[in-house]
Amino acid sequence: MPKIKTPTLLIFGENDTATPPEYGKTMEKLIPDSGLVVMKNAGHYTFLDQMAQFTAIIDSFLSGDKLI
Repeated sequence: MPKIKTPTLLIFGENDTATPPEYGKTMEKLIPDSGLVVMKNAGHYTFLDQMAQFTAIIDSFLSGDKLI
């Protein structure tokens, strides 16, 4: 993971049991220029559980806004 050179956004659901947010915290530490969002009231399928919020986060990341 330390070899990843592209800005990386990690999105995890707080209730995800398949890939718990702790995995994301580890990945955030290992990937340079990465950020982690842990979405409330979301499980493994964050994009389905919180579609509007997920879309806003992705839009912000892709537009280069540093809100995260």
